[in-house]
Amino acid sequence: MKTISRLSLIVALALLTTSCGSKLRSIVFTSESVTIAVGDTYQMSVQATPEDAEFEATWSSSNPDVASIDAKGLVVAKTIGTCTVTINADGKTATCDIIVVEGEPMPGADVNVTDYGAINSYFSISESKQVQFSRGNLQYQASSGTWRFASTQWLCRGLENQYISATTDRWIDLFGWATSGGASGAVANQPYSTDADDSHYIVGDNIENGIIGPNARGDWGRTNHIQDYESRSGYWRVLTAAEWQYLVGDDGARANRWGLGTINGVFRGVVLIPDQWTPPMSDCFTSRAPYGYNTNKYTYREWMLMQESGAVFLPAGGVRNGQEVSNVNVDGFYWSATADGNAAKVLSVGNDLISASGSRYRHLGLSVRLVMDRF
Repeated sequence: MKTISRLSLIVALALLTTSCGSKLRSIVFTSESVTIAVGDTYQMSVQATPEDAEFEATWSSSNPDVASIDAKGLVVAKTIGTCTVTINADGKTATCDIIVVEGEPMPGADVNVTDYGAINSYFSISESKQVQFSRGNLQYQASSGTWRFASTQWLCRGLENQYISATTDRWIDLFGWATSGGASGAVANQPYSTDADDSHYIVGDNIENGIIGPNARGDWGRTNHIQDYESRSGYWRVLTAAEWQYLVGDDGARANRWGLGTINGVFRGVVLIPDQWTPPMSDCFTSRAPYGYNTNKYTYREWMLMQESGAVFLPAGGVRNGQEVSNVNVDGFYWSATADGNAAKVLSVGNDLISASGSRYRHLGLSVRLVMDRF
């Protein structure tokens, strides 16, 4: 990330000049720290001494998954967390702390959401059954024991999940398998569990049990009240592996009804198209993943039109192992209700594929997206 720049007293490096200037003696950021909301951008500014100094500049971020920075000093906030951006100018360096916080929901982001918290469209999960998806990924706050749906489809908590504990007031959205808090028989049954022993996530004393039927108390949606949507408590559930497979399979009515995408240049994930769908714009959806996450690119407003048409977005929320969080906005894993030995089946989302055939160890923290059966 190099540019040849001449800086006035306070200037964004997006403005370049070729005039001759003095040798750079020092450079500093105009702010020691900057706070940005997830999804927003910020143009960094620096102060050079002398004012007319010309130099070669290189920008970098200590954690591009939290916030990236381009060759002109433009920061893009990607997920909740902190990082440091550095400018190196002819051997002179300066740093600035970047703090990325949760942003306010976009006005109208709840378009086409029912009064019971579901996207108002239907998706086949077998030849005879359809479901609705919740308005966003499931989230939990341990200090108040509160469950809620994310305020928008594209949001995930990111590095907030590293603060998982029994008392934290931070919201988390990466959970070990069957950690609904219900009396399922599992040793590690709480949503804040970080127990690394996969055998402690077994429901009903049998490793082959899924979180269905008599063991459904392990399913996050079967036993919990969802904030603002208590009237439908007990109706939500997690898809089985077979249902995920049908949803994203290559055969029948669901063939080619998924595609990787990015919202507002920041939020990566998979787009699911409902069974009955009228495109809201021309050329607004390409199936599968010919260009990875760049296959479908939407602004906030364009995505709201997609959601109004019934489309669903599953963000790539990463993975938690104990209190270590990784791959946020790179990979996504969504739990199914189906056990698989010391693991459980998942829907996997990556930059070139989506698959419902894989499994992940039960102790790992993965995303949960609830559905409601069509009545």
